[in-house]
Parts: sequence; C-alpha cells; structure tokens
Amino acid sequence: MTMNKIELRKQLIKKRDSIENRELKSHEIFNNLQSLNIWKTAKIIHTYVSFKSEVDTRFIIYHALLEGKKVLCPIVKDDLLLVGEIKSFNDLKTGKYGIMEPEVSIDINLEEIDLIIVPGIAFDLEGYRIGYGKGYYDRFLNNLKKPIKVGLTYDDLILEKIPHDLHDIRVDYVISEKRIIKTNY
Repeated sequence: MTMNKIELRKQLIKKRDSIENRELKSHEIFNNLQSLNIWKTAKIIHTYVSFKSEVDTRFIIYHALLEGKKVLCPIVKDDLLLVGEIKSFNDLKTGKYGIMEPEVSIDINLEEIDLIIVPGIAFDLEGYRIGYGKGYYDRFLNNLKKPIKVGLTYDDLILEKIPHDLHDIRVDYVISEKRIIKTNY
C-alpha cells in the first residue's frame, strides 16, 4: 500500500494524538537522550518548543538550563527559521501557528550548535522524518555538518521506511521511550 506524504501526515498525527501517557513517555524519551554522551557534552542546544501532542520538550529545556547549557529555540519568520536564545520559559511568546518561540532572534554561527532537537510527526530507521510539510527544518539544516541532529518520537511512530525526497534532511539519532537508534547516516 502506498500513500502520499499528505495522507500519511494526517494519519500519523491522528495516531500520535491518540497515544496514551504522552507526558510519561516524553519524560522517558528525555531520560534516553540525557543518557547519551551527545547530551552530556553539548554546550549549545537548539530545540523546538513542543506543541499539541508532540514529544514534550519542557524537560529538555528545563534540564538544559539547569545544567548551564545555552538553549536556542526556533522563530518562524516568513519562510525562514531564525534562532532565539531563552534563559527561562518566560522568554517565550506565542508565535506563528500558535507555537511558543523566543521574542528576539540572535545572530549565531549555526555550526556552533552542538545538538539540534528536530521536530517530526514520525521518523524511520534511517533518520528520515515526516514533518509538517512546510520545509522549515530542511532549509534550516541544509548544509549544516557539525551539529548532531536528534529526532524525538513515540515508539509507535518509528516506521521502517518513510517516503523522502532528495532535499529531506536525516537525523543522526531517533530516540523514543523504548529505544535509541543511531542512524546509518
């Protein structure tokens, strides 16, 4: 059975919305991330601010700030993702699409970022993802070599293979509440 990305996206969001114990699973996903050396050594992280039924990133933001890491979050402006720094949750405001984001963007060499937490509805074993279809992250991550890219998802949303295009960017790790997958990327 083949299905296009738009149909697949709708089906997967519905599946994600129905997952029970999302907060507990989000905490377990964070524990798996925190166990990795890529987390322990990261000084600058970039993470999305969770929205609706996404894996909750509040744990990530809270612990990163507590550990003295520099925390960057995306700001959507026109067709671009800009970067803003937050020092507390109070630095966030409602942005485009109703997603929380920093109020002010900063200039930073993106290669200085150690770890980027990439949002996705679902991921596959090779690190490809189904995003929301706007291409913000694929454009943002294009040509970035240094930062380690991590996708967080519930285990039920790790698929064997996701349809992808040449411009789609893969993540280096896919982390769920049950497993950590280092992609062959």
